[in-house]
Amino acid sequence: MNGLNIAKKVGLEICKCKKIFAPVTCEISSSGVENLVKENFKNPRADFVAWQIQNIFWGKFDGEKLFSTAEVTPQFWLECRIFNDSEELHLKRVENKLRGRYVTEIEGSSDFYADSFSRFWGENKGAANGFVKLLDRQRKLFMEIPCENINAQWYGLLTRNYISSDEKTGLSGYTDYRFVAIEPAKEGI
Repeated sequence: MNGLNIAKKVGLEICKCKKIFAPVTCEISSSGVENLVKENFKNPRADFVAWQIQNIFWGKFDGEKLFSTAEVTPQFWLECRIFNDSEELHLKRVENKLRGRYVTEIEGSSDFYADSFSRFWGENKGAANGFVKLLDRQRKLFMEIPCENINAQWYGLLTRNYISSDEKTGLSGYTDYRFVAIEPAKEGI
């Protein structure tokens, strides 16, 4: 029995899609990233997360511009993910460019995936302009996340994990993943 059959047997929902992958490159600037999203995304609205040396921050792309509660300065980005429910750009700083890949899906094809959900630390301490303020006093963590549903106490990140099997061994495992959405969470999850 291969790994995919075992996953189905233990109740993990396995879905099918066709993953389409394309390498991408852009200048390290707001306009470079914005143009890359406009050129690739079929749905121009998306959320993003950017890793800098000193922090991680979340934001939105409204179809024209990147915006956040923090200053959007790609010149300081080490990595970013711009994502919505059907596609993602994952970029990393390589010398003087942002390089990475664009991923989208076509439903019902031959590739397998399983979605997972990870709750963020902190609980809702207020919202403004489509961003929810999460605070974890014990860990001294504060984060503002983009979210349409601003009334939940807890939030988390939905991640899509792509599964492949090795023909020789029959073993299956995650071979890639992408961010899908920020969603409300239940306590304890």
